[in-house]
Formats: sequence, structure tokens, C-alpha cells
Amino acid sequence: MAKGIQIVDDAQIETITKDIKQLVLDEAFMNEMVTVMVHSSTDENQSPHVILNCNGTNQPLMRGVPSTIRRKYVEILAHMKETKYSQVTRNPAAPDQIDMVARHGLAYPFELMEDANPRGRAWLNSVLAEPA
Repeated sequence: MAKGIQIVDDAQIETITKDIKQLVLDEAFMNEMVTVMVHSSTDENQSPHVILNCNGTNQPLMRGVPSTIRRKYVEILAHMKETKYSQVTRNPAAPDQIDMVARHGLAYPFELMEDANPRGRAWLNSVLAEPA
């Protein structure tokens, strides 16, 4: 017995067609080429390159060198955020009461150098605005 979805009416066909079209458009958008530059680091323990991986494919980037890569790797880079904490004693009379103050930032700060798609900058800003 074959299994699948049962199409009841034309509205379902139209919905499925729209979903497939949107998937194709999203895939094309994520595979567009953009130019980014990962900033150099003053930390001598940091590697001079960053290796991004999407679906088993590695994309190496050298720090301080503009690189043209697919947008899907830029999304990975934009999601690579880290949180560091500082301990703050707000009341010197009570040194046992310590507050943890969080600082969030990109693990690998980068700059978008070139994006031919007019939606690209707004897309990147929305990805960067997501919480760490």
C-alpha cells in the first residue's frame, strides 16, 4: 500500500505549491555569494583562520582578508556568539553578595563588505539581533 498525502481540493495544491516555491527561493537566497571579512584578533592564542561548516562542507576564512562565500556560511558566523561574565560586588559592606554581569558578543567579529541582494543587509541585521 502506497503512503503519501491525500489531496482533497485545489486550495491544498496551491498551498503546497507556494510552500515549495518559498523553499526554492530561500535556498537560492542562502546560496548567494557575499563578501565578508573576519576581523583580526589581538589574542595570540587565536587561530589566524576560522573554519565554518555547513552540512559537512568546510569553508575556511583567513582573518583580516576579504572572502567571498555563500550566505549560509555568513549565517553560521553571525550565530557564533559567546557570553562572558564579570563578578561585581555592589555593596562593599557585603562582599559575599556578588552579582554576575553578562556581556554578549560575536565569537568572530566580522564585517559584511559586499552583498548584491537588497534584502541582504536587513536579513543579516535580523540574524545578528537574535539572542545569544
